[in-house]
Amino acid sequence: MLLLNRNTSVFKKLRTILVYPKTYVAKSISSNGPIIIEGDSVRLGESWQNGPVVLAWDSIKSTSSEINKDQNVVFHEFAHQLDQEDGSADGTPVLENRSNYITWARILSREYETLQKQLNTGSRSVIDSYGATNPAEFFAVVTEAFFQNSKILKTKHPELYRELSNYYNLDPAEWI
Repeated sequence: MLLLNRNTSVFKKLRTILVYPKTYVAKSISSNGPIIIEGDSVRLGESWQNGPVVLAWDSIKSTSSEINKDQNVVFHEFAHQLDQEDGSADGTPVLENRSNYITWARILSREYETLQKQLNTGSRSVIDSYGATNPAEFFAVVTEAFFQNSKILKTKHPELYRELSNYYNLDPAEWI
């Protein structure tokens, strides 16, 4: 669905899709200045810039159901693939025209900052709180909302919805 009405029918850098039977645990390493933190991280899926997309089948089934209609691990991880096509996971996929980047940056930056402020005040949003992690996760999360909760996103965040609609060349709020 993320490639409908686009000039490509493939994810350019994707070579492998791994599907595990269930949610999995992966080693994670993070740093905070000179301190390196190692640990385990439970994963529903992940997307590597020059590597595979990894998905957990139980997560695919769960996030595709009516119960978890706010999330969709497949949309999320493949949105990361689109974001990373230019070599950077920064929340800005390759846009059709050079002039589109200014509007994209203005609207998505503002919405990202609004989500972060909402989390600090305890306000709820149609945009999942995981999107406040960084701009790359924000793009993946708003892609989920665009397809999963299109009518609400269009009502509550019309400029964001319009940017995503322009990018995907789709208007899913009109589908139902």
